Amino acid sequence: MAGANGYGAAMSHDDVDTLAILEKVPHLADAQIWEIARRHRIYRSRPDGEDQTVEVELSVDTAGRWMVVATDAERGLTAQGVPMPGLNGAINMVPWYMLDDPAAAAADRA
Repeated sequence: MAGANGYGAAMSHDDVDTLAILEKVPHLADAQIWEIARRHRIYRSRPDGEDQTVEVELSVDTAGRWMVVATDAERGLTAQGVPMPGLNGAINMVPWYMLDDPAAAAADRA
């Protein structure tokens, strides 16, 4: 009898090495492949006193580097760090100020 995946016993999501599968796709040969390792939602007060919801995505690539992207979807602001070999470094490389000041975020994107 077929399992949940249609090929036999039911398979846990953790049992599938999706990164290894994606690395074998010819059209992705030159691509950087990142796995979203964790997601967090942060509620904070901005410097102007208004409340802010920030979605934080922690990703790791096949070389073990970490990258952090923080987004305030309501105001359309994103602060993205650079790939770093350690998670602490990646978190500290995020330009968090971009989530406070829309003008600074626009100037940084220009």
